[in-house]
Amino acid sequence: MLKFAFLINVPGQSPETFSGTYENGESFNLVAGTGDMAMAKDFVKKLVSEGYTLLNLCGDFDDEITGQMQEAAGPEVKIRHADYLPEELAKVEALEEFTKYGAVIVMRGVEEPAEVDLSCEGFEAKAIFVKDQAQANEAAKKLAEEGVHDIELCSWFDRAKTEEVISAIGGAVPVGSCGEL
Repeated sequence: MLKFAFLINVPGQSPETFSGTYENGESFNLVAGTGDMAMAKDFVKKLVSEGYTLLNLCGDFDDEITGQMQEAAGPEVKIRHADYLPEELAKVEALEEFTKYGAVIVMRGVEEPAEVDLSCEGFEAKAIFVKDQAQANEAAKKLAEEGVHDIELCSWFDRAKTEEVISAIGGAVPVGSCGEL
């Protein structure tokens, strides 16, 4: 069974206070917040020791931190952080508010979209697990309609798949991807 985690930087929170799971017959999935990069590094070590082999990180994690985590985790674990195409990054930098976050994750074993909702004072996150591009596009539309300020995609999304999501929502909010752009 695949063990996957998506980590979000949420100041003031920890995986104990800000996390949720989604499980099906083929994958166990964790969405969690970490309060800072040091906490995230420690949590990644814990996840690796528990058999997680695929980790995606929100866009707050840069190449250096992700590289340090990858080196500590070893080659059998894949760790990727969200990045943005230049026009999408400009949208992120122009955000005046960032209190609602969305993630779209294509995962094995999903048939119908499944949501993991997390919240704390002043911040909400929703991850939607889907089976394919069509469901991903619809999930992104739903997130945009619900007023998220940013959407990040899992590492399944390459540049073309990411651009398809951006097109599906009409560029309504910035979209980043943990996949190769």
